[in-house]
Amino acid sequence: MLGWSPNRTPGNAPGCLKALFCMARTCCLAGIDQAMVPMFSAVFEQAGEQRLAILAQLDVSELGKIAPGVLICDVDDYESDSLELLRQIRFVLPSCVIAVFTGVLTSAWGRACHLAGANCLLAKASTERQLSQGLLDALRSGCYTDPRFAA
Repeated sequence: MLGWSPNRTPGNAPGCLKALFCMARTCCLAGIDQAMVPMFSAVFEQAGEQRLAILAQLDVSELGKIAPGVLICDVDDYESDSLELLRQIRFVLPSCVIAVFTGVLTSAWGRACHLAGANCLLAKASTERQLSQGLLDALRSGCYTDPRFAA
């Protein structure tokens, strides 16, 4: 990249590089109860994420069109195979941080979700602060599992 140096920051980068630094990733909620949307909006904001898309239902083709960088989805009430859905989402969104918001807190379910492609497991029993911290941990490290999941 022309003009790049380790001392450059987004504020002093040349014009062509500023666009790269300023691109915000889209965050998406899919299959989340509408009553939870305000809380998750606050969770994203606390995690430093601003752009939010909302899908009422989990739809892999729609997710592919949106191409979010962060996805929080609820697969608990999905009518078909939830793990296959996660595998399809991971295939369509290979670099997305996929967080599963679930009430099933068993180690077997958590392991299965991770193996199917989820980076992050968030418990429905969590507070807003706990969800924010879990999402931040996932964004920083690439993986997070709520400690409520039975070991």
